[in-house]
Amino acid sequence: MLRGLALAGLLLLAGCQQGEAGSEAADRAEIHALLTAYGTTLDARDFNGFAKLFAKDGVYVAGTGVGVSGPEAGAMMERVFAENALGFAEPNYHLFFNEVVSFDDVDSASVTSMSLYMVPGDDSAPRAALMARYHDELVREDGAWKFARREVEGLLPAPRP
Repeated sequence: MLRGLALAGLLLLAGCQQGEAGSEAADRAEIHALLTAYGTTLDARDFNGFAKLFAKDGVYVAGTGVGVSGPEAGAMMERVFAENALGFAEPNYHLFFNEVVSFDDVDSASVTSMSLYMVPGDDSAPRAALMARYHDELVREDGAWKFARREVEGLLPAPRP
């Protein structure tokens, strides 16, 4: 009987440990989905969906260095794509890589990642037009991971001194 209780206790403990690891794995998968949704919403020109990726008090910082709220970020990106100041041909897409996630606690995380913005070249072959690094502070809000703060650092073309 004692041996059975000890075995049951060990199985329960192992189950708890798996649950914790599984929870972190699920969080990492959800965070990865959030990071890629940034690109897929923009690539689909879904600016309302883009705005919903931000927490209620979420801030997006790009280009000018001035932060805007999630809804303002959606409207800003809609203007940027409509103006197409760099004259990018379509279709164009984001590719993401070098994702590093650090959990601050169960409901917040810090993330760095990078992207290439791919556009058709003169010969219609894909070419990388822009490269960026992202610095993110994430929060779990209403059960979903959201951007509390997303800062975009342009890498290529290289910023002017």
